[in-house]
Formats: sequence, structure tokens, C-alpha cells
Amino acid sequence: MNEMKKIFVFLCLALLGLSAGAQDLSCTFTQKKTLKAVHKVIPGSGTVTFTAPDQLSMMYDEPQGEYLIIDGNQFKNAVKGKAITVDTSKNAYMRNLRNTLLNCITGNYEAAAKENDANLVVEEKGGIKTVTIMARKQAVKGYSRIIMDYDKKGRPVRMVLDEFTGIETEYTFKY
Repeated sequence: MNEMKKIFVFLCLALLGLSAGAQDLSCTFTQKKTLKAVHKVIPGSGTVTFTAPDQLSMMYDEPQGEYLIIDGNQFKNAVKGKAITVDTSKNAYMRNLRNTLLNCITGNYEAAAKENDANLVVEEKGGIKTVTIMARKQAVKGYSRIIMDYDKKGRPVRMVLDEFTGIETEYTFKY
């Protein structure tokens, strides 16, 4: 199940590199994963490309060789030298994650919050739209909170994923 969490993190990162309604986009990202219990920070960086409605490629420069590729319902992911492929049409947990991410990327975060039984807060300050999706119930796996900051053009510029396990991953996107 740890691999599924990693896939979700990578998908969130990749999908947030896209603005709502975009057909083709690409950007670079930096990642800062914090393991709160041991105060360890794990860096990462790479590029993201997207073609609507569901073609995504995320290639890591750091750690080198890691990737995530989404082609429709297929997730292809390599982490720490281990490659996996998941068919989301046959995996309910991953299908929910995929739907959540696609709803976020298309700006339909209301549907993402509803599908995940989560509260939604949207605020705008200084040209930045901040969307926060907060879980209503404690859980063993998944995310307690997802925060997305969008610029004036509607492009995500920052995402923070807080896992129930105490891992926080922050991504910054450059266009």
C-alpha cells in the first residue's frame, strides 16, 4: 500500500502542473517531502507534461530514473528502481485517487471534495486562489489535507499533501 501512496503523491504533483481546462501544458517542479517523525527532508525535481483529457508524463531528474506515466486508466510508475502498472478500472482505491486528481486538474474540486467526503475551502488573496480539501474523518491511509495554490492564470503554483501518517509533501511549479 505504500507504493499506492507514492503513486498518489506523484499523480497529485503531476496533475497540479496543469491549469483547469488546459489541453496541453508542461512545467518543471521541485518537491520537498518531510518525514515529520524523524525530521528528514527528501528533495525531488523534474518535468511534467499533460495532454487532455488523461495523458500525463512525469519524469524525475531527482531522484533520477523515477517516473509516472498516466495513459487513460493505466498508471505506470517507477520508484526506487521498482516499476509497477495499475489499471484503475480494476482497482477502486486507485480509481478514487485518479478521479480526485482529474477533478482537481479540471477545476472541479467540489467533486473531488464530495467524492472524498471532505470539506472544501476556497480563498482568494493577492491574486492567488487557495483551495483546501480537508478530510472529515481520520483514516489509516490517504490524505488528511490537500492545499492547492493557483496563480492569476488559473495555473497551480504550489501543492501541499498532508498524509494521515505524518508525511508532508510540498511541490512548487514553474512555467
